[in-house]
Amino acid sequence: MVGARPDGGEPRIEAIKEDPDTGLFSFRLEMGRSRDDKRVQANRAGFPDYESAAEVYKRLRAQRDAGRIQARLTGTVRALCDSWLRARVQQLEPNTFYNYSYALGLACRHVGDTRVTRLSRQMVERMYRDLEREGYSRTTVRTMGRVFAKALLEEGGIKLGARKPRLTDRLRPVWTLEEANTFLAYVREDRLYALWRLLVVTGLRRGELAGLKWDDFDPMTGTIRVVRQRVVEGDDSAVREKRPKSPNSIRSVMLDRETAAMLGRLRRVGGSAYMFTGRTNMPLRPDNITDRFNKLSAAAGVRQIGPHQIRHMLVSSLLDSGYGVHEVAERLGHDPATLMRYYTRVNAVRRRQAADHAAALVTGQLPFTGAVGPSVPTIPQQARRARGRSGSPVG
Repeated sequence: MVGARPDGGEPRIEAIKEDPDTGLFSFRLEMGRSRDDKRVQANRAGFPDYESAAEVYKRLRAQRDAGRIQARLTGTVRALCDSWLRARVQQLEPNTFYNYSYALGLACRHVGDTRVTRLSRQMVERMYRDLEREGYSRTTVRTMGRVFAKALLEEGGIKLGARKPRLTDRLRPVWTLEEANTFLAYVREDRLYALWRLLVVTGLRRGELAGLKWDDFDPMTGTIRVVRQRVVEGDDSAVREKRPKSPNSIRSVMLDRETAAMLGRLRRVGGSAYMFTGRTNMPLRPDNITDRFNKLSAAAGVRQIGPHQIRHMLVSSLLDSGYGVHEVAERLGHDPATLMRYYTRVNAVRRRQAADHAAALVTGQLPFTGAVGPSVPTIPQQARRARGRSGSPVG
């Protein structure tokens, strides 16, 4: 759809939209039907200006109108994947583009020279099995499968229906609260003790910690504002500073009094705009944070699980203590659904309490009150005045 321009120039394409937050342009174009009669859309985003988006939009529209969309299916799987990636250079973050390239590279090693028209579900499933035999984890194979299926569907309208690789049987290791206490006690004299304490009590990602600046800290309210992260990207492992992982990740985090006071003292002697720096006063690399964390963990006699697993410990501990899902998700900078899917782990005591409480309820030994089980710690909620059925305050 196009709209007339007041200057009489080329009509503006109304399907091209500008994101009010980022200023980037995107569009969605109907491309027709796939071979199995499924609706196919071309979704493109991340263009720096309207003209760049319009150029790609008109090229895709011309291919659609000329009936040349299926022409690329005469090529190989490798050519299809390369074409899909090239169309997303501007749309994807550099690290995401690198990861997609790596994932499709694994697929092309096995089926890249196969003609797209000859690719079958059985061939894709055999590729999954071969990758597992080569030593790749199930998580890696599943991730590759999702990216590969996305490329086939969006670039060629192909949906093979291959069975996904099964989930991994291994559980991610998560510290106990005792291990966290042991670690903090051991690193109390470390030069970066404030960083380790902030990691454990807030669950900030390593990139968010590395990107913190003193301007992000408000000593009056005892909060830090998470507005950037430092990430390691590309083959050359260069560090790049950018916005946090998702819109939910841009947040204000309340600190406990001891942590806020500690940062207040450090702020007065800090010689850098960044909150945490190396011995050369340069901002920290995220991968160096991980290396240092694991070395200190080994020296403290606790498991070397990496700093990201602290988030899992913190989520489960807060939920077990009675905090709501949305409260915990806000603190961790996550979507509540993602939080429940990937981060929760109920401890044994909580499972036992739930089992006893459920049995007591259904057998009539305990009247249902809507409250949590006996002896379960709860979080005081904001006092609310009771209201009658009419909505007016009672009493």
